[in-house]
Amino acid sequence: MSVVDSPGLEPRSVKPERRPAVSPLQRVFHRWGLGEVRSVDRLSGGRLNRVARVNGEYVLRCREPHAITGSLEREAAVLPLLEGRIVTPPVVAHGLDEMLGEYLIQRWIPGQNLLTAWLTNPDVPTREWWIEQWIAGMKAIHEVRFAAPGEFVNGVFEPAASWQTHFENRFHQRLNRLMRAQGANRSLVVAAERYVRRHRNVLVDTPCCLVHRDLHFGNMLVEGPRVTAFLDFELAQSAPVEVELDAILRFLKAPQGFAPPECAAQVSAARFASVWIRLRRGYPELFHAPGLAERLPLYALDHALSCLLQSYAGRWGDEPVRVALTELVVDILDGRYTLP
Repeated sequence: MSVVDSPGLEPRSVKPERRPAVSPLQRVFHRWGLGEVRSVDRLSGGRLNRVARVNGEYVLRCREPHAITGSLEREAAVLPLLEGRIVTPPVVAHGLDEMLGEYLIQRWIPGQNLLTAWLTNPDVPTREWWIEQWIAGMKAIHEVRFAAPGEFVNGVFEPAASWQTHFENRFHQRLNRLMRAQGANRSLVVAAERYVRRHRNVLVDTPCCLVHRDLHFGNMLVEGPRVTAFLDFELAQSAPVEVELDAILRFLKAPQGFAPPECAAQVSAARFASVWIRLRRGYPELFHAPGLAERLPLYALDHALSCLLQSYAGRWGDEPVRVALTELVVDILDGRYTLP
């Protein structure tokens, strides 16, 4: 068993003659009536969150106080909307702690992530069944409808006036923060702003629904041929349905960036080459948005700039990560980011 190497998650060692100190994790467990912390096993996954399996029956995700964004609170607000539609790990507790930061505790569900399973199981019928369940789950998520686009802020849905307004407001907030970030390529930021200004009119309003926004293979659990859970709704929001394609397309173009470190060397785009075709065949409505070939690069650009912000803030990603993200932005601006 490996113990998570963090003062927020690891019970402190004390001298026998002193009263044992209560760890932040134990304090949270007491607060929610979850008993004693007996074991803490670190799990892979998540660039910004620390993830651990506690006592074998819970999964804790937490984000340090200086990095809190409200994303775990957003997930706790979204998951009740999906009850009875898809399987997600039940929420046991969520909140804020002065040392753990923002946290979400869910029941542990068995399985391995679909990305890893895909690499180790070449059986075509099994893969087809996984794809069918992935698409069925996606459709069930999208059945949650909203009258307007918007996000969950402090657990409450806040609608926006239009999809174009919502996207541009979020995008320009990122640009403003990047312009102030030490080491940021400001000429690239200016070029990104011009790109969005040229293509903004493609963001016409279409019906809005709940979108996961990160529904790649790493955020699904499978056991044998069966999908056991859909994970990580931190980015979920109300948006046009084709927004779901953004993370999927980024995953299919560069899946190694989504893989756990232990199997990243085995991952290549070629190993997932048929997924886009299968998705288009099984869920054609995803591809009906007007100007889809222009919309998806806009969404990818927005995400790349968000990741650059996290990197410059020191929250994740070293220099090679920033180089890769910068190259992606340049590809988008130069028209090389295209649909399969």
